[in-house]
Amino acid sequence: MAVKVWRITHKDYAESAFTGEGAKLFGGRFNSEGIPLVYTSGSLSLAMLEIIVQSNGRDYFKHCTVFYAEIPENLINIPDLNNLPNEWNQIPYGKQPQQFGDAWIKSGNKPVIRVPSVVVPIEYNFLMNPMHPEFSEIKINETENISFDARLTD
Repeated sequence: MAVKVWRITHKDYAESAFTGEGAKLFGGRFNSEGIPLVYTSGSLSLAMLEIIVQSNGRDYFKHCTVFYAEIPENLINIPDLNNLPNEWNQIPYGKQPQQFGDAWIKSGNKPVIRVPSVVVPIEYNFLMNPMHPEFSEIKINETENISFDARLTD
C-alpha cells in the first residue's frame, strides 16, 4: 500500500520540485543549509496551509503547480513522537530539529520520514531524502491545473 503526499511549488521551480534544491540552499525546519530535503504534506489542504504560513502573500497560489507522490509504506520512517527534539515545533525553529533531520538523512535509514506539522500538529508532513537509493521507488505525479478558491488568492 502507498501513502499519498502533496507538494505545492511555484511553477518556475516545478522541474526541481523533488530535488531538495531549495531546502539545500536555505535550510528548513528539519535540514541544515547544504543538505537537500523535499518537504511534502499528507493532504493537499495541509500543503496549502504550510504555504500560507510561509509566504508573504496569497497571490503565490496563482503561480503554483501541485504534485502528489505515492510512497510505498515500507519506505517511511515513523519515529516515536517522544524522540523528536524538544524544540521541533518552536517558531522560529532552532538547530535541534535541523540536527535531528540531518542525522536521519545521514543514517540512510529510509528515504522518507513522517513528522507532525507545526501548523496542524495532529496531521503529518513527509520529508523525502532525494539522495537515498530507494527514492526512485516513489512515484511522483504532476497534477492537472488545480484552481484555488479566489478567497485564498485575493
